[in-house]
Amino acid sequence: MTAIHYQRLLPWADTAPLLRLYRRSIGSVDEGVYSAAQRRAWAQWAADATSADAQLRQGLTVMALADGSTVGFAQLCPAHLVNMLYVDESWQRLGIGRNLVTQLETVAHQSGIATLTTRASDVSLPLFLCLGFEPVHREQIRAGDGVTLTRTLMHKPLHRAP
Repeated sequence: MTAIHYQRLLPWADTAPLLRLYRRSIGSVDEGVYSAAQRRAWAQWAADATSADAQLRQGLTVMALADGSTVGFAQLCPAHLVNMLYVDESWQRLGIGRNLVTQLETVAHQSGIATLTTRASDVSLPLFLCLGFEPVHREQIRAGDGVTLTRTLMHKPLHRAP
């Protein structure tokens, strides 16, 4: 098995591989979870590469790399919000998503954040539940072309050592 290593997105790094992974990851979501129209609307965020690049450079973006290729990434932005988590379909269920979130959680805890928040898609909801995030409520958001996407607002208290 190929070794996975993790690194922060560096200021000069090309974000195009992350945007391609983002599109592939969304495109691979099962039709029973999100419809084709919902997946198209969701993927629109990456359509404006300049804007998406700027957002990826905010906060902390951590990438999972295998043989020099990006196989996953997650973002903490602002400091209390796991804003993005995407893993290439062929690399899912190998602990990469868990490791990415755990790294972000460690940074948030070290920064004095009391509660970590995410807005989990129905795809990532089981992972966040396993990581100790607690559902607060379901949200409906209107994406492109009037398509509605459902996600779950979740919180995880980060306990301080005595």
